Amino acid sequence: MIVKYLIYMAPVLWSLIKDLVWEDFSLGEIRTHYLFGKADAFERANLFEKSVRVYKQILKRDPNRVTVLLNLGGLYYRKGMFNKAIPYYERVIRANPKHYQGHYWLAMCYWKLDRYYAAINTLEEVIETLPTFKDALNLIGECYERIGEAAKAEHYYLKAIGADPNGFVIRGAISVGEVSQKRREERVKH
Repeated sequence: MIVKYLIYMAPVLWSLIKDLVWEDFSLGEIRTHYLFGKADAFERANLFEKSVRVYKQILKRDPNRVTVLLNLGGLYYRKGMFNKAIPYYERVIRANPKHYQGHYWLAMCYWKLDRYYAAINTLEEVIETLPTFKDALNLIGECYERIGEAAKAEHYYLKAIGADPNGFVIRGAISVGEVSQKRREERVKH
């Protein structure tokens, strides 16, 4: 893992040198860029705790830095630690109530924790801001399907299809009328 970390740190060090020599950044900005690169290198080398520590170091200087909050939430999300990710996404939303990614990933955490009503409430905020965000429309459809409201689920699935007429939308078993324990997904080309 250390060898991987060193390999991932090479471009970070090059960027640090470039910032110091050729760019017109303040030392604080250069330090922050370096710490972001270092945290990313730790994560890519599967050194999760070290990556978290670096991001928290950045937050000490700037506690409401949205990109750091999103990255920390993402680290915990990718590790399946959804309860630990939630507070970071909530902080993103407090810092910027219209931040659609903060809302969306918060809803994803709720969905993973089977908290479908909380996910629906959060997704409604996203859809209010971005009514054509197909991933949010699809996820709210999934949530309604999971709580047994097939008509609402279908409504949102159709909106997702309408929002992305050339893409793919994943939907569950609404055509069957029930959600099985072992969910079967099918791709619907539209």
